[in-house]
Amino acid sequence: MLRFLREKGNTWLLKGLLGFVALTFVTWGGLSMNNSRAVPGGRVAAWVNEIPITIREFENRYYRQSEAMRRQLGEAFTPELEAQLNLRRTTFSQIVMEKLQIAEAARLGLEITDAEVAFIIQEQPSFQNAGRFDPALYRRVLQANRLNPRQFEEDQRRAIAVTRLRGYIGLGATLGESEVRSAYRWANEKVRLESLRLTPAMFSKGIEVKEEDLKAQFEKTKASYRVGERRRASWWYLPYTEVSKTISLSGDEIREHYGKTRARYTVKESVTVEQILIKLAPDAKKEKVEDAKVKISGLLAEIVSGKSFAELAKAHSEGPAASKGGKVGTFERGQMLPELEKVAFALKAEELSGPVQTSFGMHLLRVGKRQSAGALPFEEVKEKVKDALMGQRAQAEAKKRLKVVRYDVEDKKPAQEPGGLRKGTSDYFAKGRSSGAAPEAGLFGQMVFSLAKKGSIAQEKTGVKGVLFVRLEDIKPSAVPEFGEVAAQVRSRYVAGKAAEAARKKAEGWLAELRDKKKTLEDLAEEVDAQIARPKAFGRGEPPVDFGRDPGAIEKVFKLGEGEYSSVRSGLNVLIVRSAGRPEVDMSKYKDEKKALRRELFGVKQRLIFLRRMDDLRKGAKIRVEKGFAL
Repeated sequence: MLRFLREKGNTWLLKGLLGFVALTFVTWGGLSMNNSRAVPGGRVAAWVNEIPITIREFENRYYRQSEAMRRQLGEAFTPELEAQLNLRRTTFSQIVMEKLQIAEAARLGLEITDAEVAFIIQEQPSFQNAGRFDPALYRRVLQANRLNPRQFEEDQRRAIAVTRLRGYIGLGATLGESEVRSAYRWANEKVRLESLRLTPAMFSKGIEVKEEDLKAQFEKTKASYRVGERRRASWWYLPYTEVSKTISLSGDEIREHYGKTRARYTVKESVTVEQILIKLAPDAKKEKVEDAKVKISGLLAEIVSGKSFAELAKAHSEGPAASKGGKVGTFERGQMLPELEKVAFALKAEELSGPVQTSFGMHLLRVGKRQSAGALPFEEVKEKVKDALMGQRAQAEAKKRLKVVRYDVEDKKPAQEPGGLRKGTSDYFAKGRSSGAAPEAGLFGQMVFSLAKKGSIAQEKTGVKGVLFVRLEDIKPSAVPEFGEVAAQVRSRYVAGKAAEAARKKAEGWLAELRDKKKTLEDLAEEVDAQIARPKAFGRGEPPVDFGRDPGAIEKVFKLGEGEYSSVRSGLNVLIVRSAGRPEVDMSKYKDEKKALRRELFGVKQRLIFLRRMDDLRKGAKIRVEKGFAL
């Protein structure tokens, strides 16, 4: 559906997207420079209109962003990648947009009270002990993440304000019947085509290949033939499954392990919730609120009198789960809006709430099923406990046995090989590439490339399925090979390129002949000795494999009239295409799917309105960077 929104160039959709710069990675131009001065909170890095961004604020955020990426990417997060991502400028852009959003929320009167912030924080499970907010735990968690309470609480206030701002600005969205119908047609219409595939192989015969041309081609593209440093290593590997065959566990041991690890076998308190929602603006007038409350109360009375909650939800709810009878899912504490969570967890199974107001509107809740928190009984998890204990024992024993083997290898003595031991030597391989038949491929590569010199041995490490140690046998440094070493590869690329060029030129000429009716597609098929493909009718999201996934190429064939011709590139191949009819769409399901489609499009339109407003704020903002502050 998002492709529809991107490609309908003659509607409001394009106006909502064209010219919009991704807010997170925006490049801020026209930055003026000021002499640095201080405000409460430290020296200023930059100004957003008249709102300061302090150096401390920026550096703290930048540190958190880089640490989050380092935890996520591990060794892959290098200084080169950080520079490529331009993380400092990205962080700056994010802070600027936050400042603009918060200022806009304040201008619209969307104030967030201290009580709301406190409620949100106190309900977060990370800060709770035995289901209750623990101030000491709260401070410890923040300290571990290099945050102070004041900073974190302001972050929460900003997050709530931006959420409110999104909802408020999105209230201006409207959607016409023609737009919904057009979107349905675009998403569901199918086209029938006939195609003839021209491959480079059809035109490779007769291509003249001179050695000087190949060498010239190699010189132009030699960097693409560079191979990174490659290493070869021997490995010794002991799978846990082999070791576990020699281990037995008694019932008492399993039960004792259950007692020690009982916390792993618990379930959290949860409720399965259904809702009917009547939407309200965050600043709705009292009369509107009362109307919604009366409507919810009326629906509650109908349900109490015996009417189906699901049917009334389908008919009256304005929430995203209306088409599913109001079933919004199962939630643990901390996963719902605070106002709804407080009510939902106070209800018994099958019980109904009264009207509940949130920033989204007026809700009626029904709890379907409740799950109490607590440990699962031993008999129910016995096999899981047994598997966990066996895995623990097998891992420890495998490591112990393989260490003996490593000692023998280091001492160059005949190894005392335990049962199930596997060993071998890899081919040469580059960092991050396949190492052939070596086990635990990721771990194996890390261990091999952690070694400094030939003959070094890495100590045994536990993998997913076994324990491994390696010895580095040889290193081949990164280099561009000589022409002779890759001559066959160069020749293959050269011929393929020339043949693909010939295929494209032939296709252009033949296409002109087809359009002038000098030839038919059947004539061409006979000429190149190929079959005409006649796939079944297909939609935009499910083109035949030959067509690839280029949206532009797919859209082009959907615009063909019956009997018209076009060409489509797919990799090095060229497809000559003939339309077997105008696109058709089955509208029989439109009535059933219209409501869900309208809701989806409406949500997208609300996001576009919000993004347009944010883009207007960005364009109108005066960003002034203080001297001495560098991105």
